[in-house]
Amino acid sequence: MSYQKISKIDPFAVTNDEYRLLEEQFEDLAFFASWQLRRKNVKNNHTEDLEDIMQQLRISVIRAGRYYKRQVYIEECLDKVEEYAKDDFMQEVVKELKVLWANKTKHGANKQKFGPHQEELLTSIIEKYVPSEHRPNPHAALRIDKKFHTYCKAIAWNQQKSIGRKISRERSVRSGQVSLSEFDNVSFIAK
Repeated sequence: MSYQKISKIDPFAVTNDEYRLLEEQFEDLAFFASWQLRRKNVKNNHTEDLEDIMQQLRISVIRAGRYYKRQVYIEECLDKVEEYAKDDFMQEVVKELKVLWANKTKHGANKQKFGPHQEELLTSIIEKYVPSEHRPNPHAALRIDKKFHTYCKAIAWNQQKSIGRKISRERSVRSGQVSLSEFDNVSFIAK
């Protein structure tokens, strides 16, 4: 199956069963992060309820699951291709893909991206060199292991920090707005 075919179905989407598992394991984290954010903003400088913040954090957990499924699949593909592609040229291509994958998180002007082009290349190499019974499954279930727990918590806390920054930016906008009751008092004094 080529990348174009599987990308239309989104093989890395989180299923209902996986969502239930994620909710079971990370609901307390979403509640705690939401509660902590609300507690830090007790002077009524936020516009969202606790449930709204929790929903945004649940979405970040789903996003983490989706990203992690893709990561596991790509790492398995790279390992399988390295195992089955024995000619020198293909070994060099796989080596370059592995370097690109390893450096995907580096920041700065020379940040490298492992994007759709590299995934298409990897998919075509997998189809050519790896027997179908040994190919990694892009529709495999989400692995909720120790590495995922660390990754998911980092994504959720980053989302919480992002929500907190949004609250801080909105505070100056809200403090500059006049409430209707203040407007009534000002118009009464002016008469």
